[in-house]
This record gives sequence, C-alpha cells and structure tokens, in this order.
Amino acid sequence: MGDYFTIRGNDCLVSFADRCMENKEYQSYFIHKTYQAATCIQQQGTIIEHFGIVTKGILKAVNDTVNGMELCHTYFQVKDIFPEFLYFSGKQHYTYDLYALKKSEVVWIPVTVMEEMLAADPQLMYALILYISHRGLKNQLFLNCLNYHTIRERIGFWIVGMNDLTLGETLMLPSSQSILANMLHVSRSSLNKELKLMERDEFFTITQREICDIDLGRLSELL
Repeated sequence: MGDYFTIRGNDCLVSFADRCMENKEYQSYFIHKTYQAATCIQQQGTIIEHFGIVTKGILKAVNDTVNGMELCHTYFQVKDIFPEFLYFSGKQHYTYDLYALKKSEVVWIPVTVMEEMLAADPQLMYALILYISHRGLKNQLFLNCLNYHTIRERIGFWIVGMNDLTLGETLMLPSSQSILANMLHVSRSSLNKELKLMERDEFFTITQREICDIDLGRLSELL
C-alpha cells in the first residue's frame, strides 16, 4: 500500500498519489491503462516520458543476469510512483524491465505535466519529497535485514523497522507474501511457516494482512 504523510496546513493525511489524482486542472493529461499479468510495461532502455502511479495490482522492476536469471530490484504497489529515482537522478531511460506481476492499472502523467504540477503546488512537492524519503528508508530497511541470519530475526527486524516508519498507521503485510519473501531473501514457504510460528509464540497476530498486537519488546530482543 502507498505511504501517507501529514501535509503542513492540512488536518488530514494525504498521499502524494492521491494529491496528484485529485488535481482536476491536469486530469485531462492523465492516461489510464490496464495491464494483464506478466505484461512487460516498459523495457530497459525506453525513454522516460511519463511518471506512473499504480492504482491497482503490483509491478516489479527486474533485470536478467549474465546467467539468464531474473533479478528483482523492487516492487511498486498501489499508490506507489515510478520511475522517480531514475528521473530525479538525471537518468533519461529505464535501467530495468518493468512487468505487471498481476493484473494492474497505471495512471501515466507526462513528465512535463508533472514538473508543472510540482512547480505550481508546494504541498505536492513536499508530499513527493516525503514519499521519496520514506521509500528510501524502506529500501534501506530491507537491505539491513540481510545482516540477520535467521528468518525469525529478519521478520522481527522488518516489523520493528516498519513500525517506526508507519508513524502510528496500521502495519500491513505486502499484498503478496512472495514480495516480502523476495525482499527478505527467503523462500515463500519458509516465510509462511515462520510467520505462523511467531504468531503462535505471541510475537504478533495477523488478521488477513494486518499485523496486530505487536510485542515490540520481545521482537527487539531477537535483534
């Protein structure tokens, strides 16, 4: 799920994606597209001409290794935007292949329109900065998980870290358990088994995708 941030001057929580989508002045420039599972949305080397906002489904950014193996760099879920890191770091082309992991919907906004929107709306720019910062922190969190050897430690580190980042919001498992397994570099079956064991041991409870009753003290003792 996309990340939410308090925008200065507002009493409500507004995501960068929502703020873009609600901008009626520019909506005529938005392009809505639907992609079936396994569809290649953008190929490596394609010129970056639009920003995308995921409104349904999951996308994944991948490269093939010299051995022909698929290397997944990141996932984009609902209310995530892309390719923000590439564009704002000066890249003019996609450096990865972008696929729909399952049936997905994307709203495309021309980069010139996005730049105009950002220039005209300081709060939108502020929301973008917070979104990019938060996404960078989450990516760093997954990277730091690899310092731990056991699956239980990695799960514990991820929950404690995400609890700090969500600022009181509900902590949710990713929409696909395979995503969390890939990011923690464990098998899906091993992750599922350990989550059930940790729930049995009362580290937390899981209701559908929501992680509840988190015992942060005991989880921190694992680390």
